[in-house]
Amino acid sequence: MDAREQRLVKNEIVFRDVNERIEEMASAQAQALRDQRDLGFLCECSNVDCTLRLQLSIGEYEEARLDPAQFVVAPGHELPEIEEVVFVGQDFQIVRKQGAAAVMAEEDARR
Repeated sequence: MDAREQRLVKNEIVFRDVNERIEEMASAQAQALRDQRDLGFLCECSNVDCTLRLQLSIGEYEEARLDPAQFVVAPGHELPEIEEVVFVGQDFQIVRKQGAAAVMAEEDARR
């Protein structure tokens, strides 16, 4: 993996960490929020200027996070050179890092 690809994965890890905190706060508030879809998770793409909010429930986010190499991104925000789309939802998609990018994502996973 070259330096650019490393930087892209690191950017996505930062956004994933923010989403982990959003999910932790929502889970602490009430179990009723588990299926609510307006929590506004951040797009976990590698573009540091991206400000898109994704509408998915805590349950959907949890499912994506079962695999530490997976990230939740807006449609069209995938990077085929380091990841593949593994799920396409109505308002979001899940991508899975490949190769060295997957190893890097797994090493930095909070869970």
